[in-house]
Amino acid sequence: MHLGTASGQGAIFATQRHCGTHGNRLVALRQPVHHGGQTPPACRPAVRGLHVASAFGGRRAPQQQQQSKVERGLGESDELQMWMDRLMRLQPTTRSVALLQLLRIEEEGAYAGLVGGSPGAAAVAADDLDGEGGLSSSSRGGGAIGADAGFRDRQGTRNSWSAELEPRHARMVTELVSGTTRWRRRLDYTLAALLKGHSVASLDAPVRNALRLALYELVELQNAQHGVVNSYVDLVKGIMHIGAGNLTNGVLRNVTRGLKEGSLPQPQPPTKGMSPEAAAEALAIGASHPTWLVAAWLKQYGPAATMALLKYNNSRPRYSLRLAPGTDAEAFCRKLAENQVRAEPSRYLPSEYVTVDTGLQSLLREGLVQRGEAQVQDEAAGLVVALLDPQPGESLLDACAAPGGKTLFAAARMRGQGTITALDLSASRLEALRRAAERQPDGRMVKVCASDLRRFATLRIRPGAAMDASTLALAAAAPAARRSIGERDGGSPGGDSGGAAGRQPWHYDRVLLDAPCSGTGVLAKRADMRWRRTPAMVAELAALQSELLNAAAVLVAPGGLLVYSTCSIEAQENQDQLAAFLKRHPEYALEPPSPSAGLPPQCLSPDGCLRMLPHQHGTDGAFAARLRRQGAAVEAGEPTAAV
Repeated sequence: MHLGTASGQGAIFATQRHCGTHGNRLVALRQPVHHGGQTPPACRPAVRGLHVASAFGGRRAPQQQQQSKVERGLGESDELQMWMDRLMRLQPTTRSVALLQLLRIEEEGAYAGLVGGSPGAAAVAADDLDGEGGLSSSSRGGGAIGADAGFRDRQGTRNSWSAELEPRHARMVTELVSGTTRWRRRLDYTLAALLKGHSVASLDAPVRNALRLALYELVELQNAQHGVVNSYVDLVKGIMHIGAGNLTNGVLRNVTRGLKEGSLPQPQPPTKGMSPEAAAEALAIGASHPTWLVAAWLKQYGPAATMALLKYNNSRPRYSLRLAPGTDAEAFCRKLAENQVRAEPSRYLPSEYVTVDTGLQSLLREGLVQRGEAQVQDEAAGLVVALLDPQPGESLLDACAAPGGKTLFAAARMRGQGTITALDLSASRLEALRRAAERQPDGRMVKVCASDLRRFATLRIRPGAAMDASTLALAAAAPAARRSIGERDGGSPGGDSGGAAGRQPWHYDRVLLDAPCSGTGVLAKRADMRWRRTPAMVAELAALQSELLNAAAVLVAPGGLLVYSTCSIEAQENQDQLAAFLKRHPEYALEPPSPSAGLPPQCLSPDGCLRMLPHQHGTDGAFAARLRRQGAAVEAGEPTAAV
């Protein structure tokens, strides 16, 4: 009775049970008992808009003599903060820490990899580098956690509270947070059946997430039922009220009864004769993905590949380490084996990466990243840099650089010779990148610049120049910088004269545009991301990608290279984006990688693009195209060459 099977349609067995008002059955949902026109706090709703009969029969509980939320003037965010504060007054346990993490994920926009203690999260905590699996706080359209100082202060308090856990309990928190987030939609299907017509979304956040955690433990992990039920009931009572605890108890007692009888509600798999829409819905519920995304994959990849992709996304992710320059991969793996860590050289970049099966968290806690020995980074991200193939002595612009893993890998491949400008909107993320670069022997060549690429492309700053605020202000004041990209190109990108004569001081030999994207290629590591994306968001990102490509195009020297990459597996952001760019910019041509780049043939599409699919290659999903600028006319106007 596991949530996942080979088909992605594993079983949560159950049938619906009627709500009762006694024994172990679900407590009745009813209208409040009023005393003097007020609702007793003991009966405050665990289901928004409804009230739960409490053990006090509508009387105020002695320990809960407090005003209602309305009387206190609390909004939703204030109430959430109140619940979190109450939770942290309790003794930290595996389950209380996991509940706090889920509240942060759902309500504050944190992500499971960071709060759940995954290997990728350890890299973030150490360096604010996330192995290229997530989105930076600005250039990638929304970050792992909020950037305001108040949030960081609260997060520091929460980290110190949960730091009391032993390592084995911290690993269990990771399992609970990641698993519950991954299977959320399927769990909610079962809970909705037990709530008898009331949506899971209508529950207050602590009740909703406590029920999800408990159901995951009971069904997927098959933990001892008595301990699971009592622990989560006590947690909910401790941070909310007895009525909410009674509701939690009733639902979970019905879960345990359904497990015993083999009657717990489960989503039905697609059947023959279903419409495509109904089949996508059934498959999406069973595999716990958004329906729109499953429907898109069925259309793009077909049923068999979609099923394999869903299975991969719902499995525990694998991680890779990029080694410090000069490190022997075989010797590194032997050293790890001495510490009971299983690792082997990468199938795709065997001299620069190793893949780790078990024990990575312990290595990260011991300071592997801080000492500069390795960096958590997926092989797919490294293959993007291999496609770029930067050479010593060249100038390189990493146009959306944060969190910086590709920047530092490029510096290593250039052996510290040349210049790299790392551009991103987020100054704090760039500062983390700069600190990481200082620990890398070749990192001194990296200069960071906090700017939007679309603005930066108008400033005409010489590669290698100081990239501080005064430089940007000086460049922005220059007359040439006041023109738009379209004006500078004369609105006709096809009118190039070609050849090196068109090179300008602000041009780069190579530009990497690792564009903001939907991130659908990293859903195995970022389980929460599947719940944060919408079709409208993908369309907005595609429009942004188009603008960024136009900006990047004018910064490439004639004969130079532009590499466009994403961690998306959607054609709208990849193949379609590439085709539209080439139509707009006939001065660019798609070309395959050079043999010296060392890209394995199985990673390339027939047209020479890098195309990594998680279920085929066992890595993050990624796309990258190598575009050669054939030649360009000298742009009109004086460049700010002195900057």
